[in-house]
Amino acid sequence: MKVPNTEFNRKNCICDKGDCLTYTENALTDTLFCAIGKSPKNPRRVRCPCGVCPVLAMFDLGDAYYCIEGAAKE
Repeated sequence: MKVPNTEFNRKNCICDKGDCLTYTENALTDTLFCAIGKSPKNPRRVRCPCGVCPVLAMFDLGDAYYCIEGAAKE
């Protein structure tokens, strides 16, 4: 399902909360990649906690590594 890029979803996103090694070790600066698409930095996969993200649960998403793979699709 497509994820809206809203302030509510950004506040619930866990990308920048300290649990995502892919986010921190690649010095990513944005969040909510499931809505906005992949990072322009071309990050390396480390460890992704998308599976426990409230946004993933709210929108019944089944994937991860949106910062690498791109936004969730409908």
